[in-house]
Amino acid sequence: MASLSCIIYTLLLLFVCLALADNTTNSSRSFYNSEKEALVSTGWWGNHIPFDSNQQHCSWYGIRCEEGRVVSIHINYFTVHDGVGNYYLTHYEIGGELGKLNFSSFPDLQTLDLSDCELNGSIPYQIGMLSKLKYLSLRGNYFTGKLPSSLGNLTYLQFLDVSYNELITGFIPSELGNLTNLAFLYLSHNYLNGSIPNELGNLSNLEGLYLQDNRLTGTIPSALGSLTKLQYMFLLSNQFSGSLDFKDANLTHLKALDVSYNSLTGSIPVFKCDSLQDLSLSRNLLSGDIPKELGNCHSLNTLSLDNNNLTGSIPNNFRCLEYLFQLNLSNNHLSGRLPPTIHPYEHQSCDNSLNGGEVNSHRRMSVSLVLCIALPITIGLFILILASVFFFRKKPRVKHDTMIVQTGDIFSVLNFDGNLAYEDIIKATNNFDNSFCIGTGGYGSVYEARLPKGNTVALKKLHRLEAEDPNFDRSFRNEVHVLSNLRHKNIVKLYGFCLHNRCMFLIYEYMEKGSLFCALRDDNHAVELDWSKRVNIVKGVAHALSYMHYDCSPPIIHRDISSNNILLNSKLEGFVADFGASRLLDPDSSNQTMVAGTCGYIAPELAYTMAVTEKCDVYSFGVIALEIMMGSHPGDLLSSFTTPQSTQNRMLSDVLDTRLPRPTRQQELDIILVLRQALACLSSNPNFRPSMISVSQKFSQAPNLSANSIYTTPL
Repeated sequence: MASLSCIIYTLLLLFVCLALADNTTNSSRSFYNSEKEALVSTGWWGNHIPFDSNQQHCSWYGIRCEEGRVVSIHINYFTVHDGVGNYYLTHYEIGGELGKLNFSSFPDLQTLDLSDCELNGSIPYQIGMLSKLKYLSLRGNYFTGKLPSSLGNLTYLQFLDVSYNELITGFIPSELGNLTNLAFLYLSHNYLNGSIPNELGNLSNLEGLYLQDNRLTGTIPSALGSLTKLQYMFLLSNQFSGSLDFKDANLTHLKALDVSYNSLTGSIPVFKCDSLQDLSLSRNLLSGDIPKELGNCHSLNTLSLDNNNLTGSIPNNFRCLEYLFQLNLSNNHLSGRLPPTIHPYEHQSCDNSLNGGEVNSHRRMSVSLVLCIALPITIGLFILILASVFFFRKKPRVKHDTMIVQTGDIFSVLNFDGNLAYEDIIKATNNFDNSFCIGTGGYGSVYEARLPKGNTVALKKLHRLEAEDPNFDRSFRNEVHVLSNLRHKNIVKLYGFCLHNRCMFLIYEYMEKGSLFCALRDDNHAVELDWSKRVNIVKGVAHALSYMHYDCSPPIIHRDISSNNILLNSKLEGFVADFGASRLLDPDSSNQTMVAGTCGYIAPELAYTMAVTEKCDVYSFGVIALEIMMGSHPGDLLSSFTTPQSTQNRMLSDVLDTRLPRPTRQQELDIILVLRQALACLSSNPNFRPSMISVSQKFSQAPNLSANSIYTTPL
């Protein structure tokens, strides 16, 4: 009897288990259908994005699943045909409203990237239902309305970007302070108003805070000073007032702080600044003295304090800022003397009463010329040409103890003599002996020169026959004109030039590792250029070109971006060089010119038009980026990108330099980003190439956490 009861009990248990399993299967099937229906109902797949309704939705474009559940929706670039034999990369502009997506159908979604998709309307409150979301980018759309407070429910979120939209009717919700896992917050380039909520001080893992170009008001909360992991804080171009109270701040990792173009009052804040590289407080209402504590910020590269109401003198310990290469103090009420090692060619201080201290008349003339550097550069060049003297600037990142003021020291204009400095150059190169020649440029030879104080520089010498050629002479003067106005860490520094009756030459920062072209073609040097260094070189070139195209007025087009014109220093960092062919763009002209550049890097449209635009540099950058990742010039592969059939079934990994070991996962994410941007830059139609500022900004963002492997991602 007991045995029969046991059998009956076992059968009942089995029946219950089967029923539960059937219910689970039905539930999974129902859930699976719910996801598919939610995607179809948006109209994005079908009306805008091609798909096969008979296929599983996990195989549709932009969808990634794990264990049958959608974990990533990421709309990106794709290739289209223009109808006349050309292919180009573009982005799915799906349009419509984000509310078409039923968020409740995606409880396992971790990545939602709908940037640059032409979406409009408001950001739905229901987006807060995506409780497992780690990455959210709605950048570059047309969203209006306000940021929903429900974003505060996304407590797993690590990356949030809603920049470059039209959010206009609301404040920054205080609920964002709940996102304690957030590393990057991009709310810039909207119309957000109100004040910064104190709750943002709870974002203990935040590394980047980007709130620039809004209409934010009130004071900047001191609570932001508790963000110990913060590296980048950009609050410029708002309407902040009051003082910047960071006296108790613990911003030990902060690298860049920009609060320019506001209405801040009070004095310059003093806080821990061991890591600070870029500080901009310009165009505010700050008053008082420049605090001497700023002289303890030993990593400072750029310091902009212009257009305030500052008084007093420059602290003497500023001479210890060995890495400082850009200092702007113009339009203040400063007085007193320049500390002896702050080089007048490195800063702007118009409308002050600074003087050079105990200097001779030559130095006073130099200082007054540079203190009014806002005069047209051509006037300065004309004066210098007439005088046949050197025009030098201090070498950045040189130890202070090497900056001894002595007659003939080429890195000082404090008491220089042009003839003696010229003789130092002749002696250092043994009258430009071939044994000191390290290369040949487009219009001269390049020499390595070790000066009396031990400093090494590179000299580009225009030969006599070339100097008599008007074209070469024009290139020489063009390079001086352009480089004298450029200030960027990834552009080679011009220390000076000589217009001497015996010869003409340019004096540059010395690049120990030579050209990128040579480094990639030497197996030992190529291996030394590991994946991380290569990615950083690509990023550096992108940032430099973005600066030239968008931060210079008028914009500067290089026109000869090639691996020969990218130089490497001892740390294998990349620098854009050789501006002999560069051109200042005139927005009111057609900018037609003769074709310039290096074969293999020239944009294809220049074969049938003489119009020069910044998109010519963009194409050349795409070639450079590919060359760096491949280890050699892409050659015929460039033309294959216009016929996708020829790259069918090829993965991104197929083009990588085989001399390097397999990249790590983090390196893979960076490589995917580089290759995607490179391919976008190579569109045969210049209108479909991204701008360099767009490329630069993408490189400044955190990599896509959901990106596929280079071994499974097609070309």
